[in-house]
Amino acid sequence: MDGEKIAIIGVPALAVLFLVIGFIANPPAETQLEPAPPQDFDKELAAAYVQAGCWQCHAVSTLQTELTEAFGEQAAGVRPMGPDLAGVGARFNADWHAAHFWKPDDVFAGSQMPAQRQLFEPGQPKLNEQGRKVVEFLRTLKSRSDLNKPWPTARVVAPAGDAERGRLLFQRECAGCHGADAGGEGPASKFISTPRKPPALAKGEFVYLPAGERPIDSIYTVITNGVPGSAMPSFASRLSEQQRADLAAWVAKVGGK
Repeated sequence: MDGEKIAIIGVPALAVLFLVIGFIANPPAETQLEPAPPQDFDKELAAAYVQAGCWQCHAVSTLQTELTEAFGEQAAGVRPMGPDLAGVGARFNADWHAAHFWKPDDVFAGSQMPAQRQLFEPGQPKLNEQGRKVVEFLRTLKSRSDLNKPWPTARVVAPAGDAERGRLLFQRECAGCHGADAGGEGPASKFISTPRKPPALAKGEFVYLPAGERPIDSIYTVITNGVPGSAMPSFASRLSEQQRADLAAWVAKVGGK
């Protein structure tokens, strides 16, 4: 492949990622910033990303020069309509990406990205070789850019929330992974096994409840901050403080907390 440009005209568009959740807006909670790791460039993995057509909607600002030199100007996403993908590798794990490619709306309510079934084995929810390489490429994108604000990390106290409003938000935002009944069996859950399957909240399965902290505050913190490196996103920029409080109130109620 060295010395060759990949033909990218007419490739089906792959609007790879939502959002990614919280990419553009400033987080409302305090954030602890660490130096961004150097951005690696794997040309073979990048080739799968380009061949999939991701460049039609996205750019990777931290690899603009490398993508342009290896595959041409268009490959770098000269007119991106979707979010910059820099830093996404530090946010979501491979399971989330697979679920997102299969049916984006299951992991990001209202997503405009079409399903990417060409990245799966025929008729099966199992990534094919190209799909695996695209996910591997996205997982290398751990160096953030100034365009993408980091997810918040501070522990936060939950404002008073309305559980009934939270119930409706849960159906829209969380049922794809946790299930409409909060039983942990949403349509995306078949893809998610690391670090564990989506908790069955209605059965009281809560993973992050530090000792000495009110459960409602722990739930609100996870909704706000997400869990980097898992399939749990930050809702800090997607939902308002009140909406997150409402959602936390419902989750605490349904889980008996």
